[in-house]
Amino acid sequence: MFDSFLESTGILFLGSSLFGPVSIPNIAIPIIGTLIGMFFGILPGVSGVTGMALLIPFTFSWTLIPTILLFGSIYGGGTYCGSITAILINIPGTAPNAATCLDGYPMARMGEAKTALGASAAASAMGAAFGVFVLIAMLPVMRATVLAFGPAEFFMLAVLGLTVIAVVSEGNLIKGMAAGGVGLLLAFIGRDPVTGALRFTFGTLYLQDGIRLVPLFLGMFAVTEMINLAASRRKTISGREHVEELTGSLWEGVLSVFRYFGLFIRSSILGTVIGMIPGIGGTVASFVAYGHAVQSTKDNQRFGKGDIRGVIAPEACNDAKDGGSLVPVLAFGIPGSEGAALVLVAMLLHGLIPGRELMTTNLHLAFLLIWALFISNQLTSIIGVMIINQVVRFTVIRTQLLVPFIFILAVVGAYAERTAMGDVLLTFVFGVLGYLMKKHAYPRVSLVIALILGELFEVNFRQAMRLHEFGRLDFFDRPIFLGLVLFTLLSVVYPFYQSLRARKGIGVKQSPAGKM
Repeated sequence: MFDSFLESTGILFLGSSLFGPVSIPNIAIPIIGTLIGMFFGILPGVSGVTGMALLIPFTFSWTLIPTILLFGSIYGGGTYCGSITAILINIPGTAPNAATCLDGYPMARMGEAKTALGASAAASAMGAAFGVFVLIAMLPVMRATVLAFGPAEFFMLAVLGLTVIAVVSEGNLIKGMAAGGVGLLLAFIGRDPVTGALRFTFGTLYLQDGIRLVPLFLGMFAVTEMINLAASRRKTISGREHVEELTGSLWEGVLSVFRYFGLFIRSSILGTVIGMIPGIGGTVASFVAYGHAVQSTKDNQRFGKGDIRGVIAPEACNDAKDGGSLVPVLAFGIPGSEGAALVLVAMLLHGLIPGRELMTTNLHLAFLLIWALFISNQLTSIIGVMIINQVVRFTVIRTQLLVPFIFILAVVGAYAERTAMGDVLLTFVFGVLGYLMKKHAYPRVSLVIALILGELFEVNFRQAMRLHEFGRLDFFDRPIFLGLVLFTLLSVVYPFYQSLRARKGIGVKQSPAGKM
């Protein structure tokens, strides 16, 4: 009876799957895959997905176990490294790392790059472990969990993300809402996701696919900051000219994850849950986690100016979502992200079919994939910690040398994704727009969040309303939807309640002085 319990929970399969990577040459494959994922993850505009796509033809003659180990480790290896460039030079290595730029790069500008990188490494490693353990626990009930989300729940998830705009508007709600409105308008460019009609393309083929995220991020973060850096006549990113002058501490960053452990756990849960939902992706998850960090914190005035919590939340969420995104892949063969889609392709090409057979007869292979993902995530963070003292030297490189290099890197990153010159042009358009927004105090993050969530908001709102019109959907009959509505209302009301309490507290303190 005890053995049947272990088998049903997957513990016996987990134990047996551990011996797969140990044999030679299998033991070297997760290490090689991790290094490949790290290499592609640190290149702007390129990600571990690119590495997996390039390696698929080379694995046609491989057996199943080495293939699973390779693709599982590449999938995990590219997640953390994108945060290194996001923190040091404000260029997200992958789209989900863009949220890390918001506070990671300001920390680098203050000379605290080591602290930010240490926090990122610890949050990534622990977030990945959290996601993997939740995935293992979810295996017996994953089918019901994935099917619980429909258009109404997706819509409310998008609304929850859009409420962040009110909090990150840096004290000027009108400008924040205006920037968010522009982001929503940009999200509507391209084909209508429901009818297929063209909108706001101005007769060009390039805009038919909508605004791509890579040019948006490279322009809004990298190009904007380099223009601002050149205009400010700052000597280096950190303002220091020697590595010895940097004030950050690696271990301070690592320990900060435990100092804000509640935020870490909540962000990891968000990442795991959102990762399970097909079509959402890590970019949405990271920005939702960042918004939650801002909304759930009393002293949130430092966010966007170098608050370490703005690094912990998106990085924990980003790595936790890797485990969650494998849930629909293993249960239904439905990828929850681009990386999960490439893992699915590799499985199908080698005859491994997701679903009932994988969850029963071949469950040990599912655990082998999970094990490869876990090894890769931990190894990436360990290597990241080992190279921190070397990579922080970027922050003391002179501006006149760094700015041209970053501009070239932005051009290469924009062009590399689709080899389209339109992406390069769009990168510089967003760079100039971002600089003007920064100069006139319009929050760029509001525009970015609205553009990312725009399609999710529109598609699921229209689908939910049509289903409601035909009597196929009752909003009050869906507990997850109602829970998200309640959570959204609380996330909007709570910051205003905190602000009101703070004002009353100040008034009480000042009243005796006023009487005197």
